[in-house]
Amino acid sequence: MSVLLLPPATYSAVSLDIEALTDGPRFVRTRGMSRWHRPRSGTRYPKGRVVYGCWCGYGVGGSERAGAFLAADEPPAGEPVCGTCEGRAAGAGQNESPTGRLLLFSPRDIDPPKNCPASRSSLYEELPGGRVGRCLACGDMQPLRAMGGPYNPRYAIVQHLTGQALVAPCPFHRWRELTTRDGRVVCACGREITQ
Repeated sequence: MSVLLLPPATYSAVSLDIEALTDGPRFVRTRGMSRWHRPRSGTRYPKGRVVYGCWCGYGVGGSERAGAFLAADEPPAGEPVCGTCEGRAAGAGQNESPTGRLLLFSPRDIDPPKNCPASRSSLYEELPGGRVGRCLACGDMQPLRAMGGPYNPRYAIVQHLTGQALVAPCPFHRWRELTTRDGRVVCACGREITQ
């Protein structure tokens, strides 16, 4: 039995040959760990190396073929489970609450941002007249303004709420690294983003 994994959001550069996993095992650990952990996100690297980011912050991984880590649907009886992983996974809806209480945990960077990530940037298509632009990230029409002051002058789309047609997020950088290439919105890491 597998669980749905969250995107492995990061601020770091990510190579195009790295894959974000969408599902993984319920419990993981290395041979040296004292307890089982719940995976939050997963990444597959070239040559079969897999790394799972756990809810508590640990990383578990290695080559799948070499057996560098253990995976299980249920840990063996009597072996401890990380309480931080168990609580956060339950609070985020990945599994049922171990205590029977309603738990809540909201991972950041999963939901679309309140303000459009293209706000106050040059990610717009100028419309006739030069005073209004179509946001390339969310599709809304918004005013264009001069901003930045004397040391960083620029003409940009104003800060605005995220529109209904927001582009899909990059699995690694979410909406933090948007840029344009050939008139299309892409992530700075080079991954194509669809509208």
